[in-house]
Amino acid sequence: MYGLPTDTIRREFRTRVVPNNGLNPVYNEEPFVFRKVVLPELAVLRIAVFEDTGKLIGQRILPLDGLQAGYRHISLRTEGNFPLSLPTVFCRIVLKTYVPVEFGDFVDALSAPIQAMSQAEKREKAMKDMGIDEKDISDVPVINKEQAKASKQPSNGQMSSSPNNTTAPQQVAAGGKKEERKEEMAFEGITREKLMSEKVYFKLLRKQPKDLEMLKRRHQKERSMMMRAHCTVVDKLVASHDKEKSATEKSMEKKLKKNKDSSTDLKSQSEGKVMNLVTEHKTKIKELVLVQTKEWSDMVQRQMTEEHELWREHTLQQNETLSRLLEDAQREQMTELSARQDRESRELRNNQAKHSMDSTKTVLNDKTIKNKQERDRRVRELNENNTKKFIEERKRFANKHSRQVENLKKVHSEQTEKMVAENQKALEMIEMAHEEAKMAARPETVV
Repeated sequence: MYGLPTDTIRREFRTRVVPNNGLNPVYNEEPFVFRKVVLPELAVLRIAVFEDTGKLIGQRILPLDGLQAGYRHISLRTEGNFPLSLPTVFCRIVLKTYVPVEFGDFVDALSAPIQAMSQAEKREKAMKDMGIDEKDISDVPVINKEQAKASKQPSNGQMSSSPNNTTAPQQVAAGGKKEERKEEMAFEGITREKLMSEKVYFKLLRKQPKDLEMLKRRHQKERSMMMRAHCTVVDKLVASHDKEKSATEKSMEKKLKKNKDSSTDLKSQSEGKVMNLVTEHKTKIKELVLVQTKEWSDMVQRQMTEEHELWREHTLQQNETLSRLLEDAQREQMTELSARQDRESRELRNNQAKHSMDSTKTVLNDKTIKNKQERDRRVRELNENNTKKFIEERKRFANKHSRQVENLKKVHSEQTEKMVAENQKALEMIEMAHEEAKMAARPETVV
């Protein structure tokens, strides 16, 4: 055969010499098989017949795209391509479409769809009877006996040629692969409750009540000091008023004793003066109480604000700790995902290398291949097919890994948004409690 470099095969297929039957020799040999022709439009087949001395009797050059299957008489020609009258070769030509071994079942299903559908329905029914869901079964490559036999013999899409059997191929590759079911990396969801059970968060919760207790003790101390100060001022003022009132009453009693004649008028004046003095004392007491009430209320308001600020600071610390823990957990998941993907990639490369070595070894040990040229072509073809298949597998793995990373990033983004919303809600609850406390607060004092 002549054509493209990969299709050119010279001096490979020969028959044995048939002695004592020069008029009608029968070459009962194995078929001449041309497994695969890359470009049959440019390929030609040369059939030549020689004498036992090596002299050429006749030859014929046939284009492959013009061959027809069946039993054919092929008249031979001279070296100058002039027709000969008698020399003729009777042979059988078989044409088949080249189909790779891995697509054999698919092509069989296309050629007999009714039979394939009935087999699929029977299989599905049998699986349902056994309680097995087809989705739970992963696609595993299985080499059956026919495929194993086909790997040792010329494949389905081959071209055979001999004095009794000549085959011309038409390279049409039909294929379809079942898409592998997507395997997602499952990670446990990161929730606020889970993060709150971390040791770092517990340590923060143990520390914060101590700060709050110290602030409350300081506030209580301030209240006690202000209460004592207010009571002291009020006591002094009341004592001063009582002293002034007693002095006024004693002075009026002395005047009444001296002026007994006008005792009624003096008594009225004395009572009026005492009443004015008591009224003045009450006014001073009220003013003092108002001042102390304002001081006390301002102190209570200030303490309430300080306590609110501490609560808010504690909430911010908790939110910051939870956000940091969330980032750490997400980073760990990304690292674990990357490690899993690297491990899968290494396993894929190792499996591909092992598969390539095993398939090459199978071809090299195939005893049906008779010469080195055919063996080299098989190995070269096998390497090309493996390279294409391996590249596609790696692309699928890369796409799957990209989808896994994108899905995990999307989940992490949703978790971050949820964490931000929950943190904001916690701050809003603190602010709401503070506003309610401010609205419920009333002016007060302790006397």
